[in-house]
Amino acid sequence: MPSPIAWPLVGHLPFLLKKSTQDNMDQAFEGLRDELGDIFRLRLPGLGNMVVIFKPEDIKTLYSNEGKFPIVPTFQIFEKIKKTMMTDRYTSCGLVSNNEEWYNVRHLVQQDMMRPKSALYFLSDIEAIASELVEKIVKIKDDDGILEPSEVLREFAAESIGSVFLGTRLGALHGEGDGTRLIELQKQTMSLYMKLFLLPPRLLQYHPACKTFVAYVEESFDICKKYVDKAVQRMGPDDDSVIARLVRKCGAASSVPLVMGADALMVGIDSTGSQATFLLYHLAANPDKQELLYQEICDIVGPQGHLTESALSKMKYLKACQTESQRILPATFGSGRCTTQAMVLGGYEIPVGTSVFRNGTSSIDVYNFQQPETFTPERWLRDGRERHKAHSFANLPFGHGARSCIGQRFAKLELYLMVVKVVQRFRMEYEGEKVGTLTQFVSVPDKPVNIRFIER
Repeated sequence: MPSPIAWPLVGHLPFLLKKSTQDNMDQAFEGLRDELGDIFRLRLPGLGNMVVIFKPEDIKTLYSNEGKFPIVPTFQIFEKIKKTMMTDRYTSCGLVSNNEEWYNVRHLVQQDMMRPKSALYFLSDIEAIASELVEKIVKIKDDDGILEPSEVLREFAAESIGSVFLGTRLGALHGEGDGTRLIELQKQTMSLYMKLFLLPPRLLQYHPACKTFVAYVEESFDICKKYVDKAVQRMGPDDDSVIARLVRKCGAASSVPLVMGADALMVGIDSTGSQATFLLYHLAANPDKQELLYQEICDIVGPQGHLTESALSKMKYLKACQTESQRILPATFGSGRCTTQAMVLGGYEIPVGTSVFRNGTSSIDVYNFQQPETFTPERWLRDGRERHKAHSFANLPFGHGARSCIGQRFAKLELYLMVVKVVQRFRMEYEGEKVGTLTQFVSVPDKPVNIRFIER
């Protein structure tokens, strides 16, 4: 299998630790693809071979053979830290594990997390938070209507996740209390993660960043525990919130509801916040598509109306805009599996125990989508003339299969409600340079996204 020139002993680790590589991991791998082809191999000390794939046919083969307990290599760090350095807090690793514990937790929580009604239960709560977001934009945009919205959209994400998973408002949109601290902790944690994720798990404790990483995660966990304990205490027999359902299913003494809440905040603040920023950017940079969305909103709920379950089911263009935005600028730059059975990828035999990484650039590959860099929501409208013909595994923004993002219904609902309230209130303009991603644990914009918000 093709492989770039490696260093003695340390293999390709120096290449992967370069700041230019870590900041643009997807494009770095795309550059190696131009040189080596659609599949190549990297070698990491203590971790062995990592195979990188791009073709949707290979991606389908990988996911179709992941077995009963799919192994996600990037979760090994979290699992190691929780099991060896945070045992006083994490009696369960929840869904961030690679064994039967993951399977048992997923079985317990999947129905309550993945059914459509679970997210829709919070529709009015999240809409109220989105309305607060709009009012804050009105207050903090400058005299020319310009605002870089990334931070306020993180605040929106923190408030929404707190409402769903912790049963409370965290104060983030008001710049106060635990919400603001959780956002800061999440930023620091994800930054440190990039320094740790390529290390063999047995060496983690010796890296100077690990102790700080653990301290941040512990503080975030303790904040979450405070709110989960309060939610459990006030839980009534008719409470149908996520926390209440998890407590009833897992038991009052179970740590699963708390772990789910803590992990949702750790991952969700930046992922939902970034996707919200990318979505507003795409609409602002494509005023014709923004106008089509505004017309759909006006036709279905009106220029000042409220979004209902029935109305949301009719808003095809809204959902197409969200999907298209995430296709071009996804929340993560890829995902991986450690093979549990031998398989053939790209014509090469891949043995058991090999880390295989799916590079996320398949969603912007001309092999899969025509004019892939163009924001065309019509690709996702059924029976439309511009409906895409791409392989179903070419665009996997939330992953696939048993280890797909378990919170995706909540994330989508938050994005739908946010964009409806923003577009109802503002016409947006963007005249800056093209926005790309920095590939941290969760991808973030590579430059300020200065949008002009013009009140309608």
